[in-house]
Amino acid sequence: MLKNSFWLVVGVLSPSLAIASSNEAINATVLYGVDSNPHQLSSNLLVTEQNYAEVEFKARKSFFKTVYLSAKANKTQYIDDRRGDQYNLSANISLKSSFKIKGEKFKYKFSVNARNKDKTYVSKSSGLVATFGGQSIADRYDSNQTNSLVQLSYLPYKNLTFDFIYRGRDKSYQQYNIAGLSNLDYQQQKIQLGMLYKASEVGRFYVNGTHTERSFVDKRIKDLDGIDLLNTDLAYTYQAFNIGYIYHPESGVRWKYSFNLENREDNGSGYYNALSGYLAISGKHQFGVHHYFNTRIRYSNFILVNQIEPGLTVSDEETSGKQGISISVGYEWVIATLFETNFALYLDLEHANYTNANDIYTYDRNKLSLGIRWSAF
Repeated sequence: MLKNSFWLVVGVLSPSLAIASSNEAINATVLYGVDSNPHQLSSNLLVTEQNYAEVEFKARKSFFKTVYLSAKANKTQYIDDRRGDQYNLSANISLKSSFKIKGEKFKYKFSVNARNKDKTYVSKSSGLVATFGGQSIADRYDSNQTNSLVQLSYLPYKNLTFDFIYRGRDKSYQQYNIAGLSNLDYQQQKIQLGMLYKASEVGRFYVNGTHTERSFVDKRIKDLDGIDLLNTDLAYTYQAFNIGYIYHPESGVRWKYSFNLENREDNGSGYYNALSGYLAISGKHQFGVHHYFNTRIRYSNFILVNQIEPGLTVSDEETSGKQGISISVGYEWVIATLFETNFALYLDLEHANYTNANDIYTYDRNKLSLGIRWSAF
């Protein structure tokens, strides 16, 4: 639990320009907070509460309402435990527009996204920086990722939209030359068919179905005892179904309800087969002109079908089953408005609790953050 009653925010945004024209904007957020369990460790290990600071910048620009550029940089630094530090950087370019064929309306979108992530891998079984074969693998989950998207939408009526979406991903992780340590790099293709139906002026239903193929570059298939099979290449097939409802009764109020179910199968013995799902509710409320509340609650469950009690190996930590709930509440108080941008005080509370048959994957986590946000979009 959070131990301290009061937190003093001391943060000054670096000099930057916040542009709020119709085609470009820059946002900045600076916050200071406390994290009760930065590495999501079980209570059986030494878990220490840590203070942290976070800075985030987002920018976007559009050209002729057709070409869109955006970028995001996020840096989180823990004061006393640098193992919790994270750095994320992403950039995106999109092209979207609409056209008609014999009076039928269509929309299209093409986009390419690049991401870089840097974090330290702390073992769930020891609470220390992870090792394998006596060597540190602290950077095992540092990654570079490229995503592509092609979307075609058909709008036969003003209240009905059908979507066809293709998503590609190429993700590479930190390489290690350690005997017996698998490579996590993979390539992925996803096809999604979806429908959005505007039932009324205040409510919309949506439903999506996806099929995904993921192929690992150099990772072995395992038998049901968790032993690598030589000269094999692991691959996953995913089937997912998502349904939801968006309720927007008035300006400044928005609720979203969603349910997702996904089945994963490997191309071998079924050691990695899994069933997962979640139920989520989120809400946004504006009170008056200057006060905004955000709430979110999510229950999720991830079950490894053929693994009753996963072991303590690195491979098992990568795919540990768990179930639990996460809750977040956010508040923004806009204290100044300048050139269509908002300067606000920001407060966020988060709680997560996840359980598993294996105690090393059972944990609680609480986060409190206070800060300032300069928002142009």
